[in-house]
Amino acid sequence: MSRPLNEALTPREAQIMECLWRSGPATAEEIRVALADDAHDSSIRTLLRVLGDKGYVQHHLRGKAYVYEAIVPRASAQSQATDSLLKRLFRGSAADLVLRLLEDEEISPEELQRLADQARHAAETTEPTRPRRRKKS
Repeated sequence: MSRPLNEALTPREAQIMECLWRSGPATAEEIRVALADDAHDSSIRTLLRVLGDKGYVQHHLRGKAYVYEAIVPRASAQSQATDSLLKRLFRGSAADLVLRLLEDEEISPEELQRLADQARHAAETTEPTRPRRRKKS
């Protein structure tokens, strides 16, 4: 049974997806080598099968090896993960998430200002692609 695409990636699945986004289609062995740790071949193959069930990758046969490729763009996976995080832990509030990043010193006020300036510039030069979220009261 296929899992819904909106199912979040585990940290290890995200590492595998990063390999595919960065290098393009690859075999399980190429991914295992790219991860640069002592991952077992069977573990990588199992995770690739799970990623296929989740709808993140597809594969085709090249010779005797399966070649896997990402079918979900990085930006889509990032949006899905952000949406999930916002809903689960921040009551849907992007502002609360940003405040947490500031409080935890993950982002400096100067960096936040630079990002705000970039967002303002982008909003002036392009049409919005989706409606802005409003903070829930």
